[in-house]
Amino acid sequence: MTIQLKCNSILIDLDNTLYDYDTAHLAAINVVSHYLSLELGISSSKIEQTYYNARKEINIELSKTAASHNRMLYFQRMLEQLGKIDVSLCLKIYELYWNTFLNNMPLMNGVNNFFEMVKDLKICIVTNLTAHIQFRKIEKLKINQYINYIVTSEEAGVEKPHPAPFVLALKKLNCTPDEVVMIGENFNDDIVGATNLGIKSFWLNKTSNKKPENDLITEFSDFNELMRHFQ
Repeated sequence: MTIQLKCNSILIDLDNTLYDYDTAHLAAINVVSHYLSLELGISSSKIEQTYYNARKEINIELSKTAASHNRMLYFQRMLEQLGKIDVSLCLKIYELYWNTFLNNMPLMNGVNNFFEMVKDLKICIVTNLTAHIQFRKIEKLKINQYINYIVTSEEAGVEKPHPAPFVLALKKLNCTPDEVVMIGENFNDDIVGATNLGIKSFWLNKTSNKKPENDLITEFSDFNELMRHFQ
């Protein structure tokens, strides 16, 4: 299958599509929990349990917004629940988390080769999260030279799979849904969100789940396989 694009444009997700999010997050939360354990005299397991409880609460309270992913809010709530709220400490662990995260982001196999192959196309990253940290990730991954536009859920005001982020991306690219393709790992957020607008989509399927019957969806297992569709 060769992709023919009138506008020569690609929409692509960032987290867990271009790099391994889980590896980066686990490294970061381990460093934070170890640091706080020494500072506060609380076990690392207690700190991590409280962090995940705080994250769940914030996710529910701020559902479908970019702020629901804000680590500062997670750490603030976590420290409050531990009875240890301190502005300086909250800032310290926020920076510690993201600095560790950014230093532990393995790029998915074949991503650079893929971007080199499609470097003449217009690329727009469409991602759920706040703009500042997503820009930092893109720079750290050293892929910014390939990216023409970025749409975050913070900018769009709502998260994928809502149509707003996709519509904003199309506006920036000056394209219609039949002139672009979407590439992403999260089936609901990326693939359902895009195909609901009639956008052909490539699903990075990391699960054992089979693709639903839909002519707009093509599965791939890694970027080396994806490249065959753009030859």
